Amino acid sequence: MTKVSNEPLISVIVPVYKVEKYLDKCVNSILNQSYKNIEVILVDDGSPDKCPEMCDNYQKKDKRIKVIHKQNGGLSDARNEGIKLAKGKFITFVDSDDYIHKELISVLYENLHNYQCDISCCELLSFKREEECKNIKVSDQNVIVYDRDEYIKKYMKIGSQTIEYYAPTKLFKKEVLRENQFPIGLTSEDVFGTYKALLKSKKIVKSNLKMYFYRINQSSITGSFSEKDFDLVKIWDLVVEYTKNEAPKYLKYAIINRKRINFTLLYRLAKNLDSKELKNSKRVEELLNELKKDRKLLTKSNIEFKRKVIINLFCLNYFFTAKIIKKVM
Repeated sequence: MTKVSNEPLISVIVPVYKVEKYLDKCVNSILNQSYKNIEVILVDDGSPDKCPEMCDNYQKKDKRIKVIHKQNGGLSDARNEGIKLAKGKFITFVDSDDYIHKELISVLYENLHNYQCDISCCELLSFKREEECKNIKVSDQNVIVYDRDEYIKKYMKIGSQTIEYYAPTKLFKKEVLRENQFPIGLTSEDVFGTYKALLKSKKIVKSNLKMYFYRINQSSITGSFSEKDFDLVKIWDLVVEYTKNEAPKYLKYAIINRKRINFTLLYRLAKNLDSKELKNSKRVEELLNELKKDRKLLTKSNIEFKRKVIINLFCLNYFFTAKIIKKVM
């Protein structure tokens, strides 16, 4: 890998909300990057704890830090505000309860520059203990360069089962992002925001290195399910509608992924609700009816064999299959 001598300004956007326990670790991991020509945009999203004060203190200590204080509007709104303020030619995102490897920005930029790409990606490492994030060597890197068609197939899980939609694991040329890049008021916002950036890109480079450290929230209830999980339906509806207008050549991929979401939600519900709740849920009934309509299409599509088996079992007897899933998966 060729080391780049000149370092253009890179903007690092960090939405901040109720993370005072983790914020130091996050901000310090950015300030200690080997790549020095950065601006760090801390977007205080109306956090009710000590985070606003902490952000102001960081700004006083390092001139590379800018702070935005705003009313709470959610992760997407905070990222969008950061994009508006960003002066860098390139933009990356870090969530404030996570942190990054000291070489992350350098590696992402060098790959993007050396392979003349519009987006540069690395892998994500989910962790519960920080000890899990050690011993990552840049010398172990392998990269693959994709054209847009190839990468969107991966993104849509055509011939691949990897998750590609994470925004924080990527460095974007600023011109592939827009001011309202992420949909406000919805969770799983990366799915749509990253997709829009991909459609404006020609080449994407991906590193095998796990350099973005995603903190698994140990205080949350494992496998919990909430009404916000149904945002996946709205997000993929957005993807389908956007594809119709902007990239109809990918519409078949988008539709199949939208239909997969019905199975995904039924699976999550099966793991988290008891039999009585499942049988009394109108949501389950609606999702199950849709899954039965799409059963043939999904089982012929390129998804894991195990999932195809579960789809068929759901359609034959969802409630019995849900009992088994709750016990063994």
